[in-house]
Amino acid sequence: MGILAAVFGLLLWPLHYAGWWPLYPAVQHPRILVFGFGSAFVFGFLGTAWPRFLGSSALSAAEVLLTAAGWLAAVLFYARGSIPGGDVVAAAVAGWFLLVLGRRLFAEGRELPPPGFALAFFAVGLSLAVLLAWSAGWATRSVAWDQFLRLLAYQGFLLLPIFGVGSYLFARFFAPQGGVPSGRPSSGGVPSGRPGKAEGRPGRRVRRGLVVWGCAGLVLVSFAIEAWLSPRAGNGLRLVAVGLWSALALPGIWRVRAPGTRAWALRLGLGMAGLAFLLRAVWPSLLFAFEHLLFLGGFSLVILLTADRVVLGHCDDPARVAPRSGMWRWIFWLVVLTAATRATADLVPSTRVSHHIYAALMLAVVLGLWLGMHAKRLRRRPPSSE
Repeated sequence: MGILAAVFGLLLWPLHYAGWWPLYPAVQHPRILVFGFGSAFVFGFLGTAWPRFLGSSALSAAEVLLTAAGWLAAVLFYARGSIPGGDVVAAAVAGWFLLVLGRRLFAEGRELPPPGFALAFFAVGLSLAVLLAWSAGWATRSVAWDQFLRLLAYQGFLLLPIFGVGSYLFARFFAPQGGVPSGRPSSGGVPSGRPGKAEGRPGRRVRRGLVVWGCAGLVLVSFAIEAWLSPRAGNGLRLVAVGLWSALALPGIWRVRAPGTRAWALRLGLGMAGLAFLLRAVWPSLLFAFEHLLFLGGFSLVILLTADRVVLGHCDDPARVAPRSGMWRWIFWLVVLTAATRATADLVPSTRVSHHIYAALMLAVVLGLWLGMHAKRLRRRPPSSE
Protein backbone atom coordinates (compact mmCIF):
# COMPACT_ATOMS: atom_id res chain seq x y z
CA MET A 1 0.00 0.00 0.00
CA GLY A 2 2.85 2.38 0.77
CA ILE A 3 4.40 1.69 -2.63
CA LEU A 4 1.11 2.40 -4.39
CA ALA A 5 0.64 5.64 -2.44
CA ALA A 6 4.16 6.72 -3.39
CA VAL A 7 3.56 6.00 -7.07
CA PHE A 8 0.36 8.05 -6.95
CA GLY A 9 2.13 10.93 -5.22
CA LEU A 10 4.88 10.85 -7.83
CA LEU A 11 2.53 10.76 -10.79
CA LEU A 12 0.79 13.93 -9.60
CA TRP A 13 3.56 15.96 -11.25
CA PRO A 14 3.27 14.45 -14.76
CA LEU A 15 -0.52 14.55 -14.48
CA HIS A 16 -0.45 18.21 -13.47
CA TYR A 17 1.89 19.24 -16.27
CA ALA A 18 -0.26 17.30 -18.75
CA GLY A 19 -3.31 19.28 -17.60
CA TRP A 20 -5.05 16.22 -16.13
CA TRP A 21 -4.59 17.19 -12.46
CA PRO A 22 -5.71 20.78 -11.80
CA LEU A 23 -4.17 21.17 -8.33
CA TYR A 24 -0.52 22.16 -8.12
CA PRO A 25 0.85 19.29 -5.99
CA ALA A 26 3.54 21.21 -4.10
CA VAL A 27 1.97 20.25 -0.74
CA GLN A 28 0.10 17.09 -1.75
CA HIS A 29 3.26 15.45 -3.10
CA PRO A 30 5.41 15.60 0.07
CA ARG A 31 2.48 14.82 2.38
CA ILE A 32 1.65 11.65 0.43
CA LEU A 33 5.30 10.61 0.11
CA VAL A 34 6.07 11.15 3.80
CA PHE A 35 2.79 10.22 5.50
CA GLY A 36 1.81 7.67 2.86
CA PHE A 37 5.01 5.93 1.79
CA GLY A 38 7.14 6.87 4.81
CA SER A 39 4.57 6.09 7.49
CA ALA A 40 3.76 2.75 5.83
CA PHE A 41 7.44 1.84 6.28
CA VAL A 42 7.56 3.01 9.91
CA PHE A 43 4.21 1.47 10.87
CA GLY A 44 4.97 -1.76 9.06
CA PHE A 45 8.36 -2.25 10.65
CA LEU A 46 7.31 -1.32 14.18
CA GLY A 47 4.05 -3.24 13.87
CA THR A 48 5.93 -6.48 13.20
CA ALA A 49 9.17 -6.02 15.14
CA TRP A 50 7.90 -4.25 18.29
CA PRO A 51 5.78 -7.19 19.59
CA ARG A 52 8.54 -9.68 18.78
CA PHE A 53 11.15 -7.74 20.72
CA LEU A 54 8.81 -7.33 23.69
CA GLY A 55 7.73 -10.96 23.51
CA SER A 56 4.12 -9.80 23.44
CA SER A 57 1.15 -10.64 21.28
CA ALA A 58 1.24 -9.71 17.60
CA LEU A 59 -1.07 -7.01 16.31
CA SER A 60 -4.59 -8.34 15.91
CA ALA A 61 -6.39 -8.32 12.59
CA ALA A 62 -8.66 -5.55 13.89
CA GLU A 63 -5.68 -3.39 14.90
CA VAL A 64 -4.03 -3.86 11.52
CA LEU A 65 -7.24 -3.13 9.62
CA LEU A 66 -8.01 0.01 11.65
CA THR A 67 -4.47 1.30 11.16
CA ALA A 68 -4.58 0.59 7.43
CA ALA A 69 -8.04 2.15 7.07
CA GLY A 70 -6.97 5.32 8.87
CA TRP A 71 -3.75 5.51 6.86
CA LEU A 72 -5.72 5.12 3.61
CA ALA A 73 -8.21 7.79 4.69
CA ALA A 74 -5.37 10.25 5.35
CA VAL A 75 -3.86 9.55 1.92
CA LEU A 76 -7.26 10.05 0.27
CA PHE A 77 -7.72 13.38 2.05
CA TYR A 78 -4.32 14.51 0.81
CA ALA A 79 -5.12 13.26 -2.69
CA ARG A 80 -8.31 15.34 -2.75
CA GLY A 81 -6.30 18.41 -1.82
CA SER A 82 -7.78 18.60 1.68
CA ILE A 83 -4.47 19.08 3.48
CA PRO A 84 -5.95 20.14 6.88
CA GLY A 85 -8.30 17.16 6.85
CA GLY A 86 -5.47 14.83 5.93
CA ASP A 87 -3.34 16.19 8.76
CA VAL A 88 -6.11 15.59 11.30
CA VAL A 89 -6.69 12.02 10.11
CA ALA A 90 -2.95 11.27 9.94
CA ALA A 91 -2.60 12.59 13.50
CA ALA A 92 -5.42 10.32 14.65
CA VAL A 93 -3.75 7.32 13.00
CA ALA A 94 -0.40 8.14 14.60
CA GLY A 95 -2.06 8.47 18.00
CA TRP A 96 -3.92 5.19 17.54
CA PHE A 97 -0.74 3.40 16.49
CA LEU A 98 1.11 4.71 19.56
CA LEU A 99 -1.70 3.31 21.72
CA VAL A 100 -1.44 -0.06 19.97
CA LEU A 101 2.31 -0.24 20.63
CA GLY A 102 2.14 1.34 24.08
CA ARG A 103 -0.45 -1.15 25.29
CA ARG A 104 1.99 -3.97 24.65
CA LEU A 105 4.73 -2.17 26.55
CA PHE A 106 2.91 -0.70 29.55
CA ALA A 107 -0.29 -2.71 29.99
CA GLU A 108 1.54 -6.03 29.73
CA GLY A 109 4.45 -4.89 31.93
CA ARG A 110 7.15 -5.75 29.40
CA GLU A 111 10.79 -4.69 29.53
CA LEU A 112 11.74 -1.57 27.61
CA PRO A 113 12.54 -2.19 23.93
CA PRO A 114 16.04 -1.58 22.53
CA PRO A 115 16.90 2.14 22.37
CA GLY A 116 16.67 2.23 18.59
CA PHE A 117 13.11 0.96 18.61
CA ALA A 118 12.19 3.43 21.32
CA LEU A 119 13.54 6.18 19.05
CA ALA A 120 11.32 4.99 16.19
CA PHE A 121 8.38 5.05 18.63
CA PHE A 122 9.37 8.61 19.58
CA ALA A 123 9.46 9.57 15.87
CA VAL A 124 5.81 8.53 15.51
CA GLY A 125 4.99 10.70 18.52
CA LEU A 126 6.94 13.54 16.94
CA SER A 127 4.91 13.22 13.74
CA LEU A 128 1.72 13.33 15.83
CA ALA A 129 2.87 16.56 17.48
CA VAL A 130 3.74 18.18 14.14
CA LEU A 131 0.45 17.15 12.55
CA LEU A 132 -1.46 18.63 15.49
CA ALA A 133 0.64 21.81 15.27
CA TRP A 134 -0.20 22.09 11.58
CA SER A 135 -3.88 21.57 12.37
CA ALA A 136 -3.67 24.33 15.00
CA GLY A 137 -2.17 26.75 12.48
CA TRP A 138 1.30 26.99 13.98
CA ALA A 139 2.88 27.04 10.52
CA THR A 140 1.34 30.47 9.97
CA ARG A 141 3.04 32.00 13.00
CA SER A 142 6.18 32.84 11.04
CA VAL A 143 8.38 31.64 8.20
CA ALA A 144 10.72 30.10 10.77
CA TRP A 145 7.93 28.10 12.39
CA ASP A 146 6.77 26.85 9.00
CA GLN A 147 10.32 25.76 8.14
CA PHE A 148 10.85 24.12 11.54
CA LEU A 149 7.65 22.07 11.34
CA ARG A 150 8.42 20.94 7.80
CA LEU A 151 11.92 19.86 8.84
CA LEU A 152 10.53 17.91 11.79
CA ALA A 153 7.89 16.20 9.65
CA TYR A 154 9.67 15.59 6.37
CA GLN A 155 13.21 14.90 7.59
CA GLY A 156 12.82 14.04 11.27
CA PHE A 157 10.00 11.53 10.84
CA LEU A 158 12.19 9.54 8.43
CA LEU A 159 15.72 10.16 9.72
CA LEU A 160 15.05 9.27 13.37
CA PRO A 161 13.56 5.83 12.56
CA ILE A 162 16.53 5.20 10.25
CA PHE A 163 18.83 5.99 13.18
CA GLY A 164 16.82 3.73 15.45
CA VAL A 165 16.09 0.80 13.16
CA GLY A 166 19.48 1.05 11.48
CA SER A 167 21.38 0.74 14.75
CA TYR A 168 19.86 -2.73 15.06
CA LEU A 169 19.40 -3.89 11.49
CA PHE A 170 22.02 -2.41 9.17
CA ALA A 171 25.01 -4.38 10.49
CA ARG A 172 23.15 -7.57 9.53
CA PHE A 173 23.34 -6.58 5.85
CA PHE A 174 27.05 -7.27 6.16
CA ALA A 175 26.59 -10.65 7.83
CA PRO A 176 24.26 -12.65 5.53
CA GLN A 177 24.07 -15.67 7.81
CA GLY A 178 22.86 -13.57 10.73
CA GLY A 179 26.28 -13.25 12.35
CA VAL A 180 28.29 -10.18 13.19
CA PRO A 181 30.61 -8.51 10.68
CA SER A 182 34.23 -8.48 11.73
CA GLY A 183 35.25 -5.34 13.52
CA ARG A 184 31.75 -4.89 14.91
CA PRO A 185 31.12 -5.58 18.60
CA SER A 186 27.49 -6.51 18.11
CA SER A 187 25.01 -6.70 15.29
CA GLY A 188 22.27 -5.62 17.60
CA GLY A 189 19.97 -8.57 17.30
CA VAL A 190 19.42 -12.09 16.06
CA PRO A 191 17.22 -13.36 13.25
CA SER A 192 14.36 -14.30 15.55
CA GLY A 193 13.88 -10.64 16.38
CA ARG A 194 14.83 -10.98 20.05
CA PRO A 195 17.96 -9.39 21.49
CA GLY A 196 20.96 -11.65 21.70
CA LYS A 197 23.30 -11.92 24.67
CA ALA A 198 25.64 -9.20 23.48
CA GLU A 199 22.77 -6.83 22.84
CA GLY A 200 21.25 -7.65 26.20
CA ARG A 201 24.28 -6.55 28.25
CA PRO A 202 23.18 -3.48 30.24
CA GLY A 203 26.40 -1.55 29.61
CA ARG A 204 26.23 -2.07 25.87
CA ARG A 205 22.56 -1.13 25.73
CA VAL A 206 23.25 2.05 27.66
CA ARG A 207 26.15 3.02 25.39
CA ARG A 208 24.12 2.33 22.29
CA GLY A 209 21.20 4.26 23.68
CA LEU A 210 23.42 7.26 24.41
CA VAL A 211 24.79 7.21 20.86
CA VAL A 212 21.43 6.79 19.11
CA TRP A 213 19.51 9.25 21.27
CA GLY A 214 22.39 11.71 21.43
CA CYS A 215 22.63 11.85 17.64
CA ALA A 216 18.85 12.17 17.39
CA GLY A 217 19.01 15.09 19.81
CA LEU A 218 21.62 16.79 17.62
CA VAL A 219 19.31 16.35 14.63
CA LEU A 220 16.42 18.02 16.44
CA VAL A 221 18.63 20.91 17.55
CA SER A 222 19.88 21.26 13.97
CA PHE A 223 16.31 21.76 12.75
CA ALA A 224 15.84 24.69 15.12
CA ILE A 225 19.19 26.17 14.08
CA GLU A 226 18.32 25.89 10.39
CA ALA A 227 14.88 27.44 10.86
CA TRP A 228 15.77 30.34 13.15
CA LEU A 229 19.51 30.97 12.83
CA SER A 230 21.52 29.55 9.93
CA PRO A 231 20.74 26.93 7.26
CA ARG A 232 24.47 26.36 6.84
CA ALA A 233 25.05 25.70 10.53
CA GLY A 234 21.91 23.59 10.84
CA ASN A 235 22.86 21.28 7.99
CA GLY A 236 26.45 21.17 9.19
CA LEU A 237 25.31 19.98 12.62
CA ARG A 238 23.01 17.41 10.98
CA LEU A 239 25.99 16.13 8.99
CA VAL A 240 27.94 15.79 12.24
CA ALA A 241 25.04 13.84 13.78
CA VAL A 242 24.86 11.45 10.82
CA GLY A 243 28.63 11.00 10.90
CA LEU A 244 28.72 10.27 14.63
CA TRP A 245 25.84 7.82 14.35
CA SER A 246 27.50 6.04 11.42
CA ALA A 247 30.86 5.83 13.19
CA LEU A 248 29.66 4.90 16.68
CA ALA A 249 26.47 2.90 16.09
CA LEU A 250 27.54 1.17 12.86
CA PRO A 251 31.36 0.97 12.82
CA GLY A 252 31.42 -2.54 11.36
CA ILE A 253 29.69 -1.67 8.09
CA TRP A 254 32.54 0.66 7.10
CA ARG A 255 35.37 -1.72 8.06
CA VAL A 256 34.43 -4.77 6.04
CA ARG A 257 33.91 -5.45 2.38
CA ALA A 258 30.26 -5.46 1.36
CA PRO A 259 29.27 -9.13 0.99
CA GLY A 260 26.58 -8.42 -1.59
CA THR A 261 24.73 -5.87 -3.66
CA ARG A 262 22.27 -4.92 -0.93
CA ALA A 263 25.03 -4.14 1.57
CA TRP A 264 26.90 -2.14 -1.06
CA ALA A 265 23.77 -0.17 -1.93
CA LEU A 266 22.99 0.47 1.74
CA ARG A 267 26.45 1.88 2.38
CA LEU A 268 26.16 4.21 -0.61
CA GLY A 269 22.60 5.21 0.32
CA LEU A 270 23.76 6.31 3.77
CA GLY A 271 26.64 8.10 2.10
CA MET A 272 24.25 10.00 -0.19
CA ALA A 273 22.26 11.17 2.83
CA GLY A 274 25.44 12.56 4.34
CA LEU A 275 26.44 14.10 1.02
CA ALA A 276 23.08 15.88 0.82
CA PHE A 277 23.63 17.54 4.20
CA LEU A 278 27.17 18.49 3.18
CA LEU A 279 25.99 20.13 -0.05
CA ARG A 280 23.17 21.93 1.78
CA ALA A 281 25.72 23.28 4.26
CA VAL A 282 28.16 24.41 1.56
CA TRP A 283 25.49 25.93 -0.74
CA PRO A 284 22.58 26.93 1.52
CA SER A 285 20.99 28.93 -1.30
CA LEU A 286 20.34 25.62 -3.08
CA LEU A 287 18.72 23.80 -0.16
CA PHE A 288 15.73 22.56 -2.11
CA ALA A 289 17.76 21.08 -4.97
CA PHE A 290 20.00 19.06 -2.65
CA GLU A 291 17.07 18.07 -0.45
CA HIS A 292 15.98 15.70 -3.18
CA LEU A 293 19.37 13.99 -3.06
CA LEU A 294 18.49 13.30 0.57
CA PHE A 295 14.93 12.10 -0.05
CA LEU A 296 15.61 10.12 -3.23
CA GLY A 297 19.21 8.95 -2.93
CA GLY A 298 19.20 8.61 0.85
CA PHE A 299 15.80 8.02 2.43
CA SER A 300 14.02 6.22 -0.42
CA LEU A 301 16.90 3.84 -1.07
CA VAL A 302 17.42 3.03 2.61
CA ILE A 303 13.69 2.52 3.15
CA LEU A 304 13.45 0.14 0.20
CA LEU A 305 16.49 -1.82 1.38
CA THR A 306 15.08 -2.08 4.90
CA ALA A 307 11.70 -3.19 3.57
CA ASP A 308 13.50 -5.71 1.34
CA ARG A 309 15.24 -7.17 4.38
CA VAL A 310 11.99 -7.38 6.32
CA VAL A 311 10.20 -9.13 3.45
CA LEU A 312 13.06 -11.62 3.08
CA GLY A 313 13.05 -12.25 6.83
CA HIS A 314 9.29 -12.82 7.08
CA CYS A 315 8.50 -14.43 3.73
CA ASP A 316 11.76 -16.13 2.73
CA ASP A 317 15.11 -17.27 4.10
CA PRO A 318 17.69 -14.45 3.77
CA ALA A 319 20.52 -16.99 3.92
CA ARG A 320 19.27 -18.57 0.68
CA VAL A 321 19.13 -15.30 -1.25
CA ALA A 322 22.06 -14.78 -3.63
CA PRO A 323 24.36 -12.01 -2.34
CA ARG A 324 24.68 -10.47 -5.80
CA SER A 325 21.51 -9.00 -7.25
CA GLY A 326 21.24 -7.60 -10.75
CA MET A 327 17.84 -6.14 -9.90
CA TRP A 328 19.24 -4.21 -6.97
CA ARG A 329 22.00 -2.81 -9.16
CA TRP A 330 19.34 -1.54 -11.55
CA ILE A 331 17.35 -0.07 -8.66
CA PHE A 332 20.39 1.65 -7.17
CA TRP A 333 21.57 3.31 -10.37
CA LEU A 334 18.04 4.33 -11.33
CA VAL A 335 17.67 5.97 -7.92
CA VAL A 336 20.96 7.83 -8.43
CA LEU A 337 19.81 8.95 -11.88
CA THR A 338 16.44 10.01 -10.45
CA ALA A 339 18.08 12.08 -7.70
CA ALA A 340 20.41 13.76 -10.18
CA THR A 341 17.53 14.48 -12.56
CA ARG A 342 15.37 15.97 -9.82
CA ALA A 343 18.22 18.13 -8.53
CA THR A 344 18.87 19.37 -12.06
CA ALA A 345 15.27 20.60 -12.25
CA ASP A 346 16.11 23.16 -9.55
CA LEU A 347 19.72 23.83 -10.53
CA VAL A 348 18.84 24.50 -14.19
CA PRO A 349 15.45 26.29 -14.25
CA SER A 350 14.99 25.79 -18.00
CA THR A 351 14.70 22.03 -17.38
CA ARG A 352 12.29 22.28 -14.46
CA VAL A 353 9.14 20.87 -16.04
CA SER A 354 10.76 18.13 -18.12
CA HIS A 355 13.02 16.96 -15.29
CA HIS A 356 10.14 17.02 -12.79
CA ILE A 357 8.36 14.61 -15.09
CA TYR A 358 11.39 12.42 -15.80
CA ALA A 359 12.31 12.12 -12.12
CA ALA A 360 8.76 11.24 -11.07
CA LEU A 361 8.43 8.58 -13.75
CA MET A 362 11.83 7.06 -13.01
CA LEU A 363 11.15 6.72 -9.29
CA ALA A 364 7.75 5.20 -10.07
CA VAL A 365 9.60 2.64 -12.22
CA VAL A 366 11.99 1.95 -9.32
CA LEU A 367 9.09 1.31 -6.97
CA GLY A 368 7.46 -0.93 -9.56
CA LEU A 369 10.67 -2.95 -9.90
CA TRP A 370 10.87 -3.39 -6.13
CA LEU A 371 7.24 -4.47 -5.93
CA GLY A 372 7.64 -6.87 -8.85
CA MET A 373 10.75 -8.38 -7.27
CA HIS A 374 8.79 -9.27 -4.11
CA ALA A 375 5.33 -9.91 -5.55
CA LYS A 376 5.50 -13.69 -5.05
CA ARG A 377 7.01 -13.40 -1.58
CA LEU A 378 4.33 -10.98 -0.41
CA ARG A 379 1.65 -13.55 -1.29
CA ARG A 380 3.25 -16.21 0.90
CA ARG A 381 2.29 -16.91 4.48
CA PRO A 382 5.20 -16.12 6.82
CA PRO A 383 6.97 -19.27 8.02
CA SER A 384 6.23 -20.12 11.63
CA SER A 385 9.04 -19.02 13.93
CA GLU A 386 10.20 -21.53 16.48
